[in-house]
Amino acid sequence: MAKKISTDGKTSGVSSINDAFGSLHIENLPQAEPPQKRRSANSKPSVPAKLGKVHLRIEKSGRSGKTVTILEGPGIAALPAEQRSDLLKSLKQKFACGGAEVDGKLELQGDDRERVRFFLQLLGYTA
Repeated sequence: MAKKISTDGKTSGVSSINDAFGSLHIENLPQAEPPQKRRSANSKPSVPAKLGKVHLRIEKSGRSGKTVTILEGPGIAALPAEQRSDLLKSLKQKFACGGAEVDGKLELQGDDRERVRFFLQLLGYTA
């Protein structure tokens, strides 16, 4: 005959199936990190650094009627190739679209000028 498990809530030196932390010893646990200090309501939010001016435009010609958002200007041209490709990758992920880097310009599929402008301003660009 199988051993019966008590259901009265009392344990007999052995941790119960329903008590997952019964055999855990508190003195062996690591201490938690102190909580990070939060900004007060009166403090100013951090302002992103000015990274340069970016021109946004859409283009349809030569693309079978498909709309493409073009990002160009001194803010894009000043970026090293690696940072430019990282920016393009983050834009493509953020807006769930395709894109490419052509002649130092960034091209995104679709007309997303307003959303791209807002995102670039959050990053610190003037658009």
